Amino acid sequence: MMEIWPAVDWLEGQMVRLHKGQYDAVTQYGTDPLEVFNTRYQRLPKRIHLVDLQGARTGHFEAWSLLSRLYHEGVEVEAGGGFRDASSIDRALNLGARRVVLGTRLLTDPKWARELLSQFQADQLVAGIDMAQGRIRVQGWLQEGEDGHVIWQALSQMGYRLCNITDISRDGTLAGINVPFWENVVARFPGDIGAGGGILCADDVKTLEQLGIHRCVIGKAWLSQNIDLAQWKGVF
Repeated sequence: MMEIWPAVDWLEGQMVRLHKGQYDAVTQYGTDPLEVFNTRYQRLPKRIHLVDLQGARTGHFEAWSLLSRLYHEGVEVEAGGGFRDASSIDRALNLGARRVVLGTRLLTDPKWARELLSQFQADQLVAGIDMAQGRIRVQGWLQEGEDGHVIWQALSQMGYRLCNITDISRDGTLAGINVPFWENVVARFPGDIGAGGGILCADDVKTLEQLGIHRCVIGKAWLSQNIDLAQWKGVF
């Protein structure tokens, strides 16, 4: 069964969605994610994928109060955006995050990546590999990096097994998934893969599941009411 993580992207006190990761193409959805969920579904989901977009650019996760609030409301949180030292990862886990999504430093500093596995369990850490034309984007998607497949091969050999992959070319577009992109991911990326980017409707989710992907992050599709999260068993 597909494990769906509704996305909450947080930027300067607002719940937002970006178009293809562009910080000058922002749609705002309010200052209180819990109110948004309660208004639309009369309850909170079991899990939320929380990303501090400002933290992704600055390298410092700052959405601590929101993370703590979600945890105390009984929501399981996957937190990302600006985690570039062990102390911030530890703080997030102590505040109740189920796991932490790591991008820029994890993907560019192999020594640090190895050190983390001696401090944390593999199921507490997720490699966030956000790609455009096969190459990773780091520093809040503002800089291009190496081939995503090569990066994940190295990390999986170290012992990482959880990976969230985003198709930047479709993210926030409501264009539907790029099936060849995900077929390539399934063929070349071993491990437990979570998918995000362009998911438009229930059929997209079903297609990902048929390809062998069993976790996905849904953002603009539920905020734009193209997908009704209530129809998916296990979300609430």
